Amino acid sequence: MSQISPTTPVLIGIAQYTERLDDPHYQALSPVAITAQAARLALQDCGGSRMGEMIDTIMTARTFEDSTPALAFPHGRSDNFPRSVCKRLDISPASAVWAMSGGDSPQKMVVEACERIAEGLSSAVLICGGEAMSTAGALIKAGKTVDWSEAVDESVDDRGEGIDYVSHDELAHGLITPPLFHGLIENARRGRTQCAFEEWLSHMGELFAPFSQVASTNPYSCQPGVSYTASELATVGEHNRMIAHPYPQRLVARDKVNQSAAVVVVSTAAADALNVPMERRIYLKGYAHASERAVIERPDIGEARSAGLAIKAALSAANVSLDDVALFDFYSCFPVAVANAIEAVGLAANDSRGLTLTGGLPYFGGPGNNYSMHAIVEVVDRLRKGQGQYGMVAANGGFLSKYAVGVYSTLAENFNHCDSAAVQAEVDALSSPVFNRSPEGKGRIETYTLSYDREGKAKSAVIVGRLNKTNERFIAMTPKGNREIAEVLTTCEPLGLSVSVVTDAHVNYFQLVEESE
Repeated sequence: MSQISPTTPVLIGIAQYTERLDDPHYQALSPVAITAQAARLALQDCGGSRMGEMIDTIMTARTFEDSTPALAFPHGRSDNFPRSVCKRLDISPASAVWAMSGGDSPQKMVVEACERIAEGLSSAVLICGGEAMSTAGALIKAGKTVDWSEAVDESVDDRGEGIDYVSHDELAHGLITPPLFHGLIENARRGRTQCAFEEWLSHMGELFAPFSQVASTNPYSCQPGVSYTASELATVGEHNRMIAHPYPQRLVARDKVNQSAAVVVVSTAAADALNVPMERRIYLKGYAHASERAVIERPDIGEARSAGLAIKAALSAANVSLDDVALFDFYSCFPVAVANAIEAVGLAANDSRGLTLTGGLPYFGGPGNNYSMHAIVEVVDRLRKGQGQYGMVAANGGFLSKYAVGVYSTLAENFNHCDSAAVQAEVDALSSPVFNRSPEGKGRIETYTLSYDREGKAKSAVIVGRLNKTNERFIAMTPKGNREIAEVLTTCEPLGLSVSVVTDAHVNYFQLVEESE
């Protein structure tokens, strides 16, 4: 059937599954069970009854609670997630991979699967992942007890949590949640433009309103039929309270979802043996990835260069330009993740092709590390339907910490191995300011974020600043129990404000000072 190498990898099976609390046939599935649902459907999508027994490798995304022990629910969990999924599918692949945490992992797993197949190490790979955080939270709220624990004594390549993009200094100063980290980045970005907060809030609403519209028509969305105008996204109120400055709730990724997705990648020889029609085969044409330093160690906190560099490298490897790409899905946990990427490559926010295929993490849903698997499924599905020759998925991990890009196509060509070493070297070569872990004296605010209580009141602040005397960068927080400073910062423009900072037991605290002091 094919005129290309028999070891050329090809995507032939895709599926998504969503379970909502108010669904008529709601089953309260565990993370393993909901992942198995999508995996089973993806195997069926391949068109061959023998597909399950052909799988020689399974790769699964890491759930949130398997990524960070502090996120663990009291319901128990599998100690070998990939093999637990296999048990439900009644398959026994030779290899099982439990991926490292990060929203970039779905795209990187597809790359690894393709490289394994091209090298003759595999012939059929099942990639899947899912979350049941909505159900887990609902069970706790209802006071119900379930047992999702499972022990599977079989081989697994457990890649670990891999959260090495967070520094000790960040954790020590209360930076523990994605909204706070991204808030630092977003406000630093705003500072470069001299844009007032209210205007910036409007811009963020305008950027994400089209995402909301797409999600409202997506049957796999966590909340289909619901959309918001730019004004509704940007207006802070009872139903859109502030989470972390500058983000109200409707501009924040929604992780309380029950969603799963899966992809099957096989060799061309396997696809031929299964008689998979050519119009159902999709190819990975180019890819790239790169990682950043910790947020407070970056040259410019308002920019993550890895995104733009990875996108350009992936397009170059595929031998296409942005103009050739018909379909885009940019990771959209927070507005800054999208803006940082598209501005780096000169793509307009209102580009007629759109910036999302799913509807984005705040509206479609943000199922942990597995969101971009849904984006890959959407790209494959739409390319199959003739909506273009090329589609691109841009996946983000951490806090603009890791970026992985894949360019997909209907065009059958031999696999092109891509090397991201040059991209990573360019990121690593960027120089950062000197960081002072024990600052003393006066300085100014470079960027900041605020945390809020459930009533929408600011309760604490974290700043990144520069010392006046040395221009060294430092991090500091409001003194414990002191909400007054955080409240003051909501009434003025904090960027550039003068502060005094002291160190106490390896934690830095700041106070606002008058310019004349």
